[in-house]
Amino acid sequence: MPVTRHMSSPVHTVAAATPLPRVHEELEAHRVSSLAVVEDDGRLAGVVTRTDLLRVGQRETGRRPGSPLLSFPDQPVSEVMTRDVVTVTPLTNLRLAGQKMVSGRLHRVFVVEEEGGGLRGVVSTRDVMNAVAEARLRLPLSDHMSHPVFTIRAEEPVGMATERLGKAQVQGLVVVDDGWPVGLFTQVESLLSSAASRDTPVEEVMSPSLVCMQQDTPLYRAAQQAAATSVRRVLALNKREVVGIMSGLDFVRAIL
Repeated sequence: MPVTRHMSSPVHTVAAATPLPRVHEELEAHRVSSLAVVEDDGRLAGVVTRTDLLRVGQRETGRRPGSPLLSFPDQPVSEVMTRDVVTVTPLTNLRLAGQKMVSGRLHRVFVVEEEGGGLRGVVSTRDVMNAVAEARLRLPLSDHMSHPVFTIRAEEPVGMATERLGKAQVQGLVVVDDGWPVGLFTQVESLLSSAASRDTPVEEVMSPSLVCMQQDTPLYRAAQQAAATSVRRVLALNKREVVGIMSGLDFVRAIL
């Protein structure tokens, strides 16, 4: 099926001269993981993601325990954005778009017209999860889940949690209390907590929204539940033991 069937449109954009504090506000206002950066004529110039903001924010704030978790300098987004944006055309099939996402470890590809490069839409991991639900893929979670699961204890500081996100190159950590999952700490929670002290316990800022399903659950049911609860990760259980996690990219791999 063509990407236009599942892409999101219109795309949330910012101008290349937009300062980073404003980019932070736009990401949170629209509840998206990235913004397309466009030229004055509307052409795609780059993309800025939550990962970009976290990298800059951590660098600017330092590592003192009492300092704010993140600090955003008043510099234009053009100085930190990624310029080599991966794109597809409206006629590209969803599987090929998924191959580009997996090979580049990307959580979205942009849809542009072949002639003129006009921006039509974006295909994200969430869009692919919706496609998995619609296609009713019955493969079990265990066939595509990632493991081991990266965790952080509820009492650990958010500064440590944010650093772990970068070192592990993941977008989320499972928060555990006595070994049992009690929440998620993702890039979203890190950016929302930018003004909090670095030594704030993770438990105070984590998201309590969790989807836990047995590892033999069909993928489409997991995707449906994730969509209904607005989460992008599903924990896979073997009885009461967490044995894996289905991230957005894991759902993309399932369609290849």
